[in-house]
Amino acid sequence: MKLNLDHAKRKKSYLYKLIWLSCISVCIPVILASVAYHFVSVQKMELHLLTESESSLQLMKDRAERVIQGIESESLQLANDPLTLKIIQNTNQEQSIIWHVEFLGKLSLIKNMNGFINEVFLYIPHNDLVLSNEYGTIERKNFKYEQDIEQLLESDQPSQWIQHSQSIADGHITFARLLPIGSSGAKGILAFEIDALAMGNFLETNTIILTKDNEFIIMNYFDLFQPTATQEDDLLERIYQLEGIKTIIESTSSNGHFAAADIYGNAAQFQYMKNVFNRTYVSVIPEAFISSQFGWIRGMTILIVFSFVIIGFILTSITSKKAYSPIERLLEHSHSLNIGRVQAKGNELEFIKDCLDHLSSEKENLAIFIENSKPTLREKCLQQILDRDYTRAETVLQDCNRYGIDCTLTNIVLIVEVENIYRINRFLPEEKGVVSFALVNVMLEILRNQNVAKGYVIPYHGAGVAILQYPSELEQSVMHKQTLAYIEEFSTALRDFLSFDVAVGIGRYYSHIADVSVSYNEAQTALQYRMFPNLGSILFIEDIEVEKKHSILRYPFELEANIIDALERKQEGIAVENLTKFADLLQMSQSYAFILQCYHILLSSIIVSMEKQSVNMMEIMEHNFFQQLKSKKTFKDLHAWFAETVFTQYIYLTQNGIEENEELGIQYICKYIREHCREDLSLVQCAEMIGISPSYLSRLFKKEMGMNFLEYVAESKIAEAKKLLKETDQNISEIAQQIGYSERNLNRVFQRHVQTSPGNYRMQHR
Repeated sequence: MKLNLDHAKRKKSYLYKLIWLSCISVCIPVILASVAYHFVSVQKMELHLLTESESSLQLMKDRAERVIQGIESESLQLANDPLTLKIIQNTNQEQSIIWHVEFLGKLSLIKNMNGFINEVFLYIPHNDLVLSNEYGTIERKNFKYEQDIEQLLESDQPSQWIQHSQSIADGHITFARLLPIGSSGAKGILAFEIDALAMGNFLETNTIILTKDNEFIIMNYFDLFQPTATQEDDLLERIYQLEGIKTIIESTSSNGHFAAADIYGNAAQFQYMKNVFNRTYVSVIPEAFISSQFGWIRGMTILIVFSFVIIGFILTSITSKKAYSPIERLLEHSHSLNIGRVQAKGNELEFIKDCLDHLSSEKENLAIFIENSKPTLREKCLQQILDRDYTRAETVLQDCNRYGIDCTLTNIVLIVEVENIYRINRFLPEEKGVVSFALVNVMLEILRNQNVAKGYVIPYHGAGVAILQYPSELEQSVMHKQTLAYIEEFSTALRDFLSFDVAVGIGRYYSHIADVSVSYNEAQTALQYRMFPNLGSILFIEDIEVEKKHSILRYPFELEANIIDALERKQEGIAVENLTKFADLLQMSQSYAFILQCYHILLSSIIVSMEKQSVNMMEIMEHNFFQQLKSKKTFKDLHAWFAETVFTQYIYLTQNGIEENEELGIQYICKYIREHCREDLSLVQCAEMIGISPSYLSRLFKKEMGMNFLEYVAESKIAEAKKLLKETDQNISEIAQQIGYSERNLNRVFQRHVQTSPGNYRMQHR
């Protein structure tokens, strides 16, 4: 009981490992792809933000230049106005009052036309007066910008943008011009006080203006402060002292961007542009804002990773369970049998390996048993009846009575053959006896369970032959219904349990036992009509004869010429198309003999064409084409054989020449042996691979390789054993099983080829 519980806990260990391995295989590429996606998305977003910032900066620059140049133009026009020059240069007091009034009118007009101008004033040096649009005519000592005027008089700049203490307090920037223009005499001043906050908001929110040390900087600082009435002196000074601003001032480049610390010590992206008028435009975007824009990318990436991981886990669990299901059923069935032939193990793969080794051993024993088995006397009697060895009906009746065969019943013969079993590489041709043995056992087991039909099932010429017997008083329609039911039952069983698809030929019903041979021949004739796909796989001789058409039989010479022409031009696809038309036309005849003869004629024409292409006839005959054609029974087999073997060999032989073909064929076989040396390899199997007879392959192999086929197979297996001895920790027995030897045979063959034992070889090379 404890052992069963332990097994229940451990029996799915491989399934869980498979699921985890599959999940890891899914998660790793998903995570890597997500990381790559996140990285690319972040890079694109950063580039997008920088591009937008550059566009915004360019737009701000264009706006600012229009405003600044407009103010400078107004200042220049007013400075060159004759009235302005009269006021600055003329000392006539009577005229001055009139001029002052007229000039103040102009100042009011200029201020009202430009919303950014807060104050315009003119300083008159000879009488120390100030004309202001806000205060009118006032003495300099009483004017609130007295200190600013004093600082401007000390400057030698003809015109400049500047911020003085009083201007900063009022939230203004000043554009001042010394008058008269170009004169070195007494200095007058024409100044425009600009509302910095209004101008900044017009350009873009969070825009500030710095003028210091001959630098004019307009900066858009993202989310720096909420809109207020003034720009704080302390804040402007802190901004001006930023390393990023100093870098921009010192830079000789007209534009660029870089990362530096902002006024709060956090990382930020600085982007700038300079123009020829020594004005610099700067955009500052904190890295925190840029990172906040990536939140949706991170969220989307996490969601995608999580979704793909969950979906991958579900799919891998489902597919792993489906892939494991046959293994689980095999293990459960093996443990339920509890026959003790194979020791149960916790590791499923080792247990399955042991089961396969056991099955391989049993297969060999079964083949030996079938080979050594002899038919019973009753089977011999039935075989003699089928072969028509009896010349007198009385002798047949005597032998049937002697061996217990009822001669009073109505008899019918069924011939059952397995379809395409060698073409799909499930069995080798030499295993024909194993196939017929399995076929007969299933048919016999099902026949024993029939209520009405009785009879015998024997293996005969590689097929299963059933002789069914019914009471003579039954109507033939009832007999035929029972026969079809029996055929359907064993066909289903063979398809479900052995994956065999079968074709069944049915003869007529006869009341005399001696006529069984006639029914057998009719079943053989019916089975030949497998060549016609529309007739199905169950072929009753009477139905076939009703279906026969009485049409004129004519060999399609035109299609044959088209096939030969396509092959000579190496157009294999066109040859196959014409072969399909050839076959469709032949099927209309509904005559097996006519169709078979037509295919023989076509093959003969192809061989003649090969000879005309300078291919040696003896070499062509070595391929034994006519014998291969004789073994093809169905339309699919014939079509596939011509398309895949005959046409391919035609192009191969005519294009490369016999000697090259032989060398390439042997190279292909040698490569196949090296790559499949762990499998059972036979000369017949390899000969079929390149379309030649086994005897010719044996001679050709000896000629090209200097050793026979078996010696080369042994050398390949020994080479694989050497590799496993050097690279793995498997024991000698396991290595022997992998390359298809017993441990004893491996030691013997290894000693003969390497002159040492496998164990010594491992110690010498590890």
